[in-house]
Amino acid sequence: MDFFVVLSCILLAALILQVKRYLNIQKEIRYISGRLNTIQLLSENSFLLLPTDHASIKELICAENRLLHDFYKEKNRFEQTKEAMAQVMTNISHDLRTPLTVLKGNTEMLVLQTDDTVRLPDSVRAIAGKVDSKADELIRTIGDYFTLARLASGDYPLKLQRENISQICHDVILDYYDLLEDERFSVEILLPSVPVYADTDAESLKRILKNLIDNAILHGGGGKYLALRVSSAENRTIIEVEDHGKGIPEQYRRRIFSRNYTTAPRSSGNGLGLTIARSLAAKTGAEITVQSTKNEKTVFSIIIKS
Repeated sequence: MDFFVVLSCILLAALILQVKRYLNIQKEIRYISGRLNTIQLLSENSFLLLPTDHASIKELICAENRLLHDFYKEKNRFEQTKEAMAQVMTNISHDLRTPLTVLKGNTEMLVLQTDDTVRLPDSVRAIAGKVDSKADELIRTIGDYFTLARLASGDYPLKLQRENISQICHDVILDYYDLLEDERFSVEILLPSVPVYADTDAESLKRILKNLIDNAILHGGGGKYLALRVSSAENRTIIEVEDHGKGIPEQYRRRIFSRNYTTAPRSSGNGLGLTIARSLAAKTGAEITVQSTKNEKTVFSIIIKS
């Protein structure tokens, strides 16, 4: 009888030890899982450190640390490559701008030489006009790539201060007056009677607005309607650019801000305008959203924290 009592006590003690060991392993695994989540959320370049007597846990930690080491190595290599590519793009864009400016000057002179006072074949006039137009397009494209490269490298100075948003919007849309009138657009401009102010970089906001308006004219011009509205509510300033074109299919809305993506024919644009607009907005602490209804309207909203 005593033998069975002793045996039962030994088995019970062994069971308690196993349960304790199991609970301890479970606790260590939860710690490892939580630590990995923290590293992921905070983007920490750190490793797992956990004193343990369990061989299997030690092997797991070593394996995880090897994976983390390889990940950090590849991440660092990617960042260096990204910076190098951005620098190369900046250098290329900068080096091309000067000869392109000279080219543009010569094409303008060529166009001037083909007016009615000079007898040249119609084919020469047409070619001169196309060369001048393509020079403009190339200069804009190089400028866009230069801007993207500077944004990617962090070499894009900002002057964040209190600005009159109403005045900025008024000045930008005024630049499009002749174009919109020639294209017979119906234009609706709604600015508050009291000027709206918000913290932003004026030049960046102007660039964002121009890119959105250019996009509306290019892709929504079929509707011959453009609206620019400014409003403020709940510590936010909202600028809306609306067109009544064919709209943006839902499956494409997330992609329209991607670099070089465009729903128009390739010759209609370089697909960088919306990418630059969203990048500039993010740099200034703003946000750009889009809502679209097929064959009815598309509304881009710039949301600035007041």
